[in-house]
Amino acid sequence: MAMIGVLGGMGPMATADLFVKMIENTKAQTDQEHLSILIYNNPHIPSRIDAILHGTLSPEAELVRSAKLLERSGADFIVIPCNTAHFWFAAVQKAVTIPVLHIIDTVAEHLLQSQKYEAQEIMLFATEATIRTGLYQQRLSQKGLAFLTPQPEEQNLISQAIAEVKGGQLKGSPCLEQIRAIMERYRSKGVKAFIAGCTEIPLLFAKVQGDFKTVDPTLLLAQRAVQLARKLERQEQERRALCIRV
Repeated sequence: MAMIGVLGGMGPMATADLFVKMIENTKAQTDQEHLSILIYNNPHIPSRIDAILHGTLSPEAELVRSAKLLERSGADFIVIPCNTAHFWFAAVQKAVTIPVLHIIDTVAEHLLQSQKYEAQEIMLFATEATIRTGLYQQRLSQKGLAFLTPQPEEQNLISQAIAEVKGGQLKGSPCLEQIRAIMERYRSKGVKAFIAGCTEIPLLFAKVQGDFKTVDPTLLLAQRAVQLARKLERQEQERRALCIRV
C-alpha cells in the first residue's frame, strides 16, 4: 500500500485541513479502502516568515530532519502544507530519495488546465514572506501566468488574519469583513479569482461572506497526493500480478 507523508505543523490547523481534504477526495466505501497517511505535525519548525523577513533561525534543518523522518517511516512521497516553506523546497527534496510534491507547481498546472486568465484577473493572498521571495511569481511566470498582489496596508491585514488562524482565532475574526471588502474591491476592478497562497487562507476564505471564485492550493495538493498514491498502488498491484504469473 502506498503511504503519503505529510510534513506538517505549519500550522496545525492547515495540516488538519489538508488531511480532511485528502479524505474527502478519496473514493472509499470502508475504512480499509482509504489511503495510508503518515502525518508528522512538527510544531518545532522555526517560523518561515521570521526567517525570511527578519533573519531569525532558518527552518531548513528542521524541515530536512522532518522529511528524513517521514522517509525512514515508510512514506512513498511527501507533501508540505505550507506555501512559505517551499522557499527551502530544493534542500528538502535533495535530502530525501522520495518525491516531494510542490504545492505551487500544482497551482500552476491547475490554472493552465482550467480557464485561461489574463493579467490582472488573478490575485494572490499569501504571507508577506511568500510574496517577497517571489515563490509564486517565479513558478507561475514560467507558465506565462501573471497576477496581482495586495497593497502594503492590505497585506498587513492579511498577515494579521493568518496569525489569528495560527492562534486558533478563526471564529469571529474581526479581519473577515475587511478581507471581504478587499476582495469585493478587486473584483469590481476585474479580478476573477483569488489564490489562497497560504495554507491558513482557505480556512479564512471559507468564512468570508460573498460569492468569490477562489483557488485553493491545499485542495489541489490533496487531490494530487490522492491521485499519486492511487497510481502507486495500481503499479504495485500490477507488479505483484506479474510476479505471480512468472
